[in-house]
Amino acid sequence: MMLPLRQPALLVTGILWGHHLAARLFRRQESLTPFLKSLFEHLPLAAVVVDERDTVLRINPAFTELFGYTASEAVGRPIDVLIIPEELRAEGKRFTEAALHGEPISTETLRQCRSGERIPVWLRAIPVHTFGRRLGVLALYQDIRPLHTHRQQLQQLIEELRQLNATKDHLMAVISHDLRAPLATAQGLVGLILADAHSPDAVTDHATKLQKLLREQLELVNELLEFSRTETGRQTLEIGELDLCEILTNAVDTVALAAYSKQIQLVPSFPDEPIRMQGDAQKLQRIFTNLLANAIKFTPENGRVELQAWVEAGSPRPVVVRIRDSGIGIPPEQLPHLFEPFSPARQRGTRGESGTGLGLAIVKRFVDMHGGVITVESTPGQGTTFVLRFPSAVPVQPAL
Repeated sequence: MMLPLRQPALLVTGILWGHHLAARLFRRQESLTPFLKSLFEHLPLAAVVVDERDTVLRINPAFTELFGYTASEAVGRPIDVLIIPEELRAEGKRFTEAALHGEPISTETLRQCRSGERIPVWLRAIPVHTFGRRLGVLALYQDIRPLHTHRQQLQQLIEELRQLNATKDHLMAVISHDLRAPLATAQGLVGLILADAHSPDAVTDHATKLQKLLREQLELVNELLEFSRTETGRQTLEIGELDLCEILTNAVDTVALAAYSKQIQLVPSFPDEPIRMQGDAQKLQRIFTNLLANAIKFTPENGRVELQAWVEAGSPRPVVVRIRDSGIGIPPEQLPHLFEPFSPARQRGTRGESGTGLGLAIVKRFVDMHGGVITVESTPGQGTTFVLRFPSAVPVQPAL
């Protein structure tokens, strides 16, 4: 549209004012550029500017430190080729498109270093404009590996707490069933003793049953307390040098009466010389007593339980103990769960003997604490074999 000649002064004034504003804006941009460059270079987060085609325009030193690429290696190359895992490249393009259209991106994702290592990062992406023109996207990456480690530790702790809570529920079930019912029986036996006080034979019979019942309940309470200590980390080892043959002999003596009552042949076999090793004598005896008692419990009358111990030749000379019985065996599907607390493999013995389902769990914990390994093989109807391996034996010093 043509302007009237009477307004030339106004036109000139407008042009001059426009040039003045443009000059001021240019000077302001020039003054801001060093500041912005310095800010970009000194950002503590890995920073990269990419254009609309995801080509790298600029990176800062923190980017080099995190991902391993220098500016000369990164500028001019597609960002997805540099640091985005192949299966996440479509995601990366979606993030760029969203940021270009004004949608700020803030999310957790994975990126890949020059070394090939994949690291979890927190990504923030915003659009970059110059003089109103869309230039590209500024992406900031925060290394969150420490956060991931803490998160995994927290998840592990939550799982441990969940397991402890489940164990507590099981313990309460055991206490309510396996303790309450026998205590009611004990109360009944005491009543019978009082009622039959005039008959010595009847009193003796009732007292014998009561003694057996109380012994079983004491063992139950001991197992519950011992398991509780192992679960809460209050169980420690008192390590010293010992003779394993002596420990095994004590375990055999402990279960000998139970074997005799079922006419089970208990066959120990040890070398003539001592088997010296480092360990906690009390806990080792508990391991072997539990395993022998289990073998007797699940072996029918006139069966056989073998106990063998030896030191393997060579280095590092591990100590091996094998307990084999001719009992009822364990179904294959129960073997993977055998050492779990309150295992589904828990069952009554050949004479109806009961248990807490904690004995083998305690055995496994004590073996682990000694740096040992326990394995089991079983065939239903034929028997079960436990093999325990402990760290190297202590050489026996020759007599002077």
